[in-house]
Amino acid sequence: MRIDFECTGGFANLRLKLNVHTDELPQELADEIKALVKASGYFEIHPGDAAPAAHGPPDVFHYRISLSEGSRKQALSCNDVSAPNSLLPLLAKFRELAIDRRRQGKDPKNR
Repeated sequence: MRIDFECTGGFANLRLKLNVHTDELPQELADEIKALVKASGYFEIHPGDAAPAAHGPPDVFHYRISLSEGSRKQALSCNDVSAPNSLLPLLAKFRELAIDRRRQGKDPKNR
């Protein structure tokens, strides 16, 4: 599964990116991500159902997620307020992974 993830905003105005294929990850982590994608119903979420409102509270995180697996492809934009609850664990995992990869210097695009 191809993952293209971007997280911006928050109090510290973070800018995180994650561009990776699950084949490049340890098997346990890849399996965890695939399970989170399935549990979230990611590919069944209508993009308009997650779209952030034009105005929202300050200091929320904004997300852009694009996942593709075989013939299934979906891109969503949302924020902490507009994201469906089922998507929150997946967003947290992607944010955690992006931070870890930045710390390890594994993602030069993440600067």
